[in-house]
Amino acid sequence: MPKTKYLSDKEKRIGQKHMYRQEVFNGISFSLMGETVVYLLALYFGAGNFALGYISSVIFLAGIILPVVPRMLKGKHHTRTQSFVWHFRGLVGLGYLGLFIVSGDWAVFLLLTVYTLYNLVRMIGIALNDSTMKSISSPSNRGKVVANANVAYQSSSMTVRLIMTAVFAVQRFSGLVGLVTMQVLGVVANCFASREIKKIPSRMVITHKPGRTVWTLFTEAMAQPVLRRRLLLKWLATGVTVIFGLTTPFFRIELGSSNGIVVLYSVLLGLSVMVASWVSKRFSDRLGSKPLVVISTLFTLGFFALWAILPRTLHFAWFFGLGFLTNTFVALINLLTFRLLTQVMPDDELVSFNSMVNFINGIVAFGVGMLSGFLANFTQGSLLFHGTALGNGYTLVFIFGFALILVEALVALRIQEIGAYSSQAAAQVVFSMHGIRAVSMIERLERTSDPAKRRMLMHNLGGNVNYLATSELRSILASPFHVDKLEAVRAIGDRPRKSLLDDLIRVAQDDDSYVQLDAIAALGSYRKEEKAKSALVDLLLHGRWASVRSMASKSLARISDSDEYLNVVNELSRSAKHIDEVIDYLVAKRFMDKEGRFFQEFFIFVEQGRSGTFRQTGYSVVASLLRFGPPSLASLYEERNLSSTKAYLAGFLSEARDLTMIDQNYNLIIQIFAKEQWSKLIDLCLESLRSSDVQADSSLDNLKKGLLKVETMSLESFDVVDMVALLYFTYFICKSQNS
Repeated sequence: MPKTKYLSDKEKRIGQKHMYRQEVFNGISFSLMGETVVYLLALYFGAGNFALGYISSVIFLAGIILPVVPRMLKGKHHTRTQSFVWHFRGLVGLGYLGLFIVSGDWAVFLLLTVYTLYNLVRMIGIALNDSTMKSISSPSNRGKVVANANVAYQSSSMTVRLIMTAVFAVQRFSGLVGLVTMQVLGVVANCFASREIKKIPSRMVITHKPGRTVWTLFTEAMAQPVLRRRLLLKWLATGVTVIFGLTTPFFRIELGSSNGIVVLYSVLLGLSVMVASWVSKRFSDRLGSKPLVVISTLFTLGFFALWAILPRTLHFAWFFGLGFLTNTFVALINLLTFRLLTQVMPDDELVSFNSMVNFINGIVAFGVGMLSGFLANFTQGSLLFHGTALGNGYTLVFIFGFALILVEALVALRIQEIGAYSSQAAAQVVFSMHGIRAVSMIERLERTSDPAKRRMLMHNLGGNVNYLATSELRSILASPFHVDKLEAVRAIGDRPRKSLLDDLIRVAQDDDSYVQLDAIAALGSYRKEEKAKSALVDLLLHGRWASVRSMASKSLARISDSDEYLNVVNELSRSAKHIDEVIDYLVAKRFMDKEGRFFQEFFIFVEQGRSGTFRQTGYSVVASLLRFGPPSLASLYEERNLSSTKAYLAGFLSEARDLTMIDQNYNLIIQIFAKEQWSKLIDLCLESLRSSDVQADSSLDNLKKGLLKVETMSLESFDVVDMVALLYFTYFICKSQNS
């Protein structure tokens, strides 16, 4: 069967592995060849603000070449072409060797030319890379894959930049020789990145439809509100990124920092991107991109305002901290915007569409970069406000950035994203320890197969009050079959959550749900909720299955704590067939019948001809409800069931000699059980019961009446199971009188 251009899950995993490796080498390469080193080279040759603005924008401006790319590469294999382009991008960097020959303005011209060519080729690779990233991921994990790729990139990038900082600290390497050497080493690392790209599985070929120009694709995209808003957000985010890029020369020009400090600042920015990637990886696939973009723009607004008003006289450490925080949110917006855009990218014209996007991106970046350079030239020194010096030489640049971010926030608010949380709900997750713990628990659930660990995690999730935990539990309850559904129901029964009551009722009323009984049991925890009571009443009166009615009776008794439905429960209990139903009704009657009148039917199981196991269980439940013990009646039956002799009562009788009847007849009782002389035991018990006065306790008094009925029943109806119960309850009734 022929394969489509879409990859299998196995191929996607292989592709992700090589993509991450490629990003590691790419992080090394771009750190050595990218804008930080280029800024330093430009400043070394005395470049002005316009040149610096151009360097900040050309990384995007190179997108102007993209309209011809689909036509030029039509029919070429996708990843092999991307690998070739990436390889060629690195070789362009060898042009920096010419800086040893020229100087002054010619050196700046050569520098800008080589860097422009580098970015032109790089942009072709990026247009192909976006398509590759989409092909090796799926909507459910795209945020995670993009974030992992960024972490791989930034990890290697930071490591290299730290090494560069140490190198630049040595005087002989901080000049032209050191800077150009960095470029050459970047060429080598770039070759390894190219090899990894080539190993990414792909069956795509680059397509181009005649007549589908950039303008055609642009006008079609702008006519679609969903696409238009996402594209505007991307282009605005690019403009903000260009402006923030000027903070690198800001350190050199405004603060007079050394090359080592500038590179160290770039390391800090790399760390901030890793933080942004972590946030995107953890939250974007669960919360959606839109709410996180809205939150990020609000923070970025505040940080850009600080960049605009802080004076250049502050220690550079303040700007380090501000740069870290600002870039965290700028990078996060870019990551989330990419995720938003890939959701609506057309599959059949992916490269052409990306070419259009990056072409407009380049125009926007160039305009923003040039305008920023003009504003930097226009502003000289600090601004005076009521005699106080505020701002710096880049104040108008940052105010311009503030304006772009404000527009960005308004656009983000208009975006519609299916399944995304509201901004308020997302903030409750991201900025809450409960929210972070909920994310951690959900991720561990996805990785854990051990049943015990899953139960523990579900129990903890049930106790987490965050909106994300509630949402995850709601999703599990809505699933027809989920490996954790039973534990989810039990979790919200142990720790009631009003927001999930309707979901729980829905499961409890579903006669074909495999966790229906557990859901009904969980409703018994919602004592003050009228909805829960109404649902349980309906299940008690009209439940399809006998087990449903019995479970509803038990939960209803826990909620209502009244005898309103006692007659119904009594009637249903007499026709109960299975032991679990009988237990449910016994528990329900214990709550509803405060006087314990149902204890008068103590021997009803004998009258019904129930089995020994059935009667053992019934008697043990009654003893448990009355809190008789130690020892528990169940433990006596346990010893009897395991014992090969008739000495199982010895321990109990030794403990029970504080009752006169047992003490005086100790040996006789042992003989009675050995020879099964039940009439003698009945006489002993009846004598003790008649002499006991327990009228002050209505439950015990009714139990006493129930036991006394033994004399009206046929002796042949009883066996050792009933006699153990008779002796046990007689002892505790008489003992309670004396205590």
